[in-house]
Amino acid sequence: MPKSKIIKDLANGTVDTLTALKRTKVLLAEFENEDLNTWISNEITGYSDKSKIPDYRMVRGNLMGSYFKGSMASHMTWNHVSIPLGKMPDDLKDTLLTVYFREGVGALKELAEKYATTENRIGKPIDADFFPAIAHYNEDPYMMITSASVEIANQCIQNVFSNIENKLLDVLCFLEKGFGLLDDLDIDVCSKSEEEKEEIVKQLYVIVFNDNSVNIGNENRIKDSNIVSGIKE
Repeated sequence: MPKSKIIKDLANGTVDTLTALKRTKVLLAEFENEDLNTWISNEITGYSDKSKIPDYRMVRGNLMGSYFKGSMASHMTWNHVSIPLGKMPDDLKDTLLTVYFREGVGALKELAEKYATTENRIGKPIDADFFPAIAHYNEDPYMMITSASVEIANQCIQNVFSNIENKLLDVLCFLEKGFGLLDDLDIDVCSKSEEEKEEIVKQLYVIVFNDNSVNIGNENRIKDSNIVSGIKE
């Protein structure tokens, strides 16, 4: 069976992620499923502060910064080094070190291009109000932090794109198998029975949300599902 051009273009890298998302959004809209539509809209326009973030948009970084020990008159200084976290609780470490990419793919692309030609790393600035807490968990009253940020490798943004594109390919290949060529962005959902449509949506949940326990009820409501198992705040 010939492959849809939308699939070949995405697999060959001849179409950008934003365009592929928009085309897939048209196809998924036929199922009138709120969760699927919200996911793809968030990928296009970005995730709000109240939206749950998929795992592939969260990256754990390293705390880097500058600090000195001693008095202003006599001290040792460390510049742009890894800052130890001492006995900081694990949950607080996770909060501190996790970087969230909430931007839509267009803004993410601009960010990736910005850092592609520089040796600077992407960083999340740490508010100075938190510096005393870091010193506290190091049990060092003479530790004076002057700057700090959580830094991540620049290629982490590309990993976000790879995850999005991989999900899109899986979605498109699955839809093509069930409906044929997708190049007209028009699938005949009405040709499927309600049971068939529910099974299709269930499989789409598995692909998009890594959720194997979806039970589709009336009006596409989700019951007893662990859909957020792979998604955190």
